[in-house]
Amino acid sequence: MEKQSINELISKAKASNQSKTVQKVIPVKSSQNEEVQFSFYLSKQLLKKVKLKALKEDEKIKTIINKALELYLEVN
Repeated sequence: MEKQSINELISKAKASNQSKTVQKVIPVKSSQNEEVQFSFYLSKQLLKKVKLKALKEDEKIKTIINKALELYLEVN
């Protein structure tokens, strides 16, 4: 492209008053159960077992750990 044709394109772009799209941001409602992030270390073998169980049961790892903790607290 020639320098002149680029300048013409820039002029055309500036001349066209296209309205800008403005996105509306709506906050996501929080779930009924309040959750907090908590980090801890697991042995590699235990994590591997949890991942396999999650895969076999088509569950999230988080769900399996939560269920395990709830059962532990009920028993003890």
